[in-house]
Amino acid sequence: MKTRTLPSKKTRQTVLIVAVTLISIWLVLLQVGIFTKARSMSRIREIGSSRVNLYAQSLRTNLEQFRHLPYVLARDRRIHDLLNLEFDAIRVNPHLEDFATVSSTMIFVLDRGGTTVATSNWRTDQDLTGFNFSYRPYFKAAEKGLSGGYYAIGSRTGKPGFFISYPVLEEGNFLGVVVVKVNLETIQHIWKKSGEAVIVSDAYGILFLSSNPDWKYKSLRPLPPHTARRLREVQYQGYPLVTLKMERQSTTGGNILLLEGKQYLEQSLQLPEYGWRIHYLTDLRGVKSNVHLARTVTAVIAGFILFTFLFFRERRHKLRSREEARKSRIIEEINEKLLREIEEHKQTEDNLRKIQKELIQAGKLAALGRMSAAVAHELNQPVTAIRTFAASCRIFLERNQPKQVLENLDFITGLTERMGSITGQLKIFARKNKSGHHVVDLAKIIDKVLLFSAPLIKAGHVNVNSELTEKGQALVRGDSLHLEQVMNNLLSNSLHAMEKSSGKEIHVKLFIKDETVILTVTDSGTGIAGEAMDSLFEPFFTTKDIGDGLGLGLSITYGIIQDMGGSISAENIAGNGACFTIRLPLAVT
Repeated sequence: MKTRTLPSKKTRQTVLIVAVTLISIWLVLLQVGIFTKARSMSRIREIGSSRVNLYAQSLRTNLEQFRHLPYVLARDRRIHDLLNLEFDAIRVNPHLEDFATVSSTMIFVLDRGGTTVATSNWRTDQDLTGFNFSYRPYFKAAEKGLSGGYYAIGSRTGKPGFFISYPVLEEGNFLGVVVVKVNLETIQHIWKKSGEAVIVSDAYGILFLSSNPDWKYKSLRPLPPHTARRLREVQYQGYPLVTLKMERQSTTGGNILLLEGKQYLEQSLQLPEYGWRIHYLTDLRGVKSNVHLARTVTAVIAGFILFTFLFFRERRHKLRSREEARKSRIIEEINEKLLREIEEHKQTEDNLRKIQKELIQAGKLAALGRMSAAVAHELNQPVTAIRTFAASCRIFLERNQPKQVLENLDFITGLTERMGSITGQLKIFARKNKSGHHVVDLAKIIDKVLLFSAPLIKAGHVNVNSELTEKGQALVRGDSLHLEQVMNNLLSNSLHAMEKSSGKEIHVKLFIKDETVILTVTDSGTGIAGEAMDSLFEPFFTTKDIGDGLGLGLSITYGIIQDMGGSISAENIAGNGACFTIRLPLAVT
């Protein structure tokens, strides 16, 4: 059975990169196509809008230059005399012929019944004399005293044109009509030579002017049978007026027409004075060419970038392989060296660990020694005194002096209470608080401690200033008794520090800042020695004389504050004195 070899990691990465890049290129090509098409369409719409306005203006100019001609002739005395039967047509026809030659038009005059009585083409075999055109809209408009305008194929000549009419009036009486037929084939020929697609449709959607002859006399939309029949008979002289085969899709800025297998952008403009609409069609093959070109250029650039990337990636991979081989040799050498050093370090580490254990044990013994010496010294004095007072009691009993015995017993009781206080401090230091914390008003605790310490403060001639927040604001979560002990310890330290000071002042300040309750106790004592600052909160560390304390007060205070999630710090202040600062989180009630 043959085993199938899996492609390498590098090959898989290359395939993945190529796949992702090709997908990205495909997405970019889509976006390029969309962007190019949108930009090209915008440009085409802009040009088309300008062109359709230009063609509309050109058409108007060509028509309006003849608008005055029937008006001028309608005021000609010879025309009036002709219609009043005072002139023969033979005298008017040459006159009309001269005007027609100069203006390249055909001119004829209709009497009040719509029959032609004079014409400029009287010399041709298409002479209109005697033909009746009362059915034409331009005659009916003039009959009402209005200027008429109408496009149609001549029923006599078979040639299309635009008929402009004007009534001939004399003292308000309708005598007849002057009609000027303008040939639009010239302007249509100019449109065709321009190579642009321009068409003009009437109110029924019939294309009567077109740069493309194949579209002429076709309808943009289906016509009702009776309407198509009437238009064929009256206006378009038998043309079938079939519907132009096309599909229309409405878009912003014009319609997209699918006509004869080509796509066009249709932009149109209404000519309300004639009841026409002029259409400008832009072949969209140029847009497709632009999109194809943009995509091709983008694909070539993207392919070049991909090829360059893969080339340099392969080159970098080869360089990296050589570098990795070199580094591997170096690493092997380093590993061998490291293994030797590791063995040496392990041996050194074992030795250090052994020394560390010995140092820790020595530290424990030293701490135990300090504690034993301090406790032994503190307890030795009361024990000696008790022994002395007990011996005195024996003597006083032999002498039958009960009063002195009672006094000695009172002294002994006081000494035992002092010994109990010493052992109590040791218990507090050894045990963590196991009672639950509750919300405590620190301001009340401070007031209480200051009240109970008033005799001691007074005896030491100390001036105490306090700045406390209002009751019920400085709330912390802790134990009331422990907080009293903290305040007592700080107050006791301050009193002790000021024993030899002349101006004895203690300043207690309690305030709240950034959701933290801050308590500061500042004294005017001797301050804290530099060497004592680092060991201030260690157990059994004290600057007091032997017999004045175990050095547990600040250590106990530190433990209580830490247990409450707070902090305590000490610093010397400018001049003399020290400041202890306690920070506790504000309790949420």
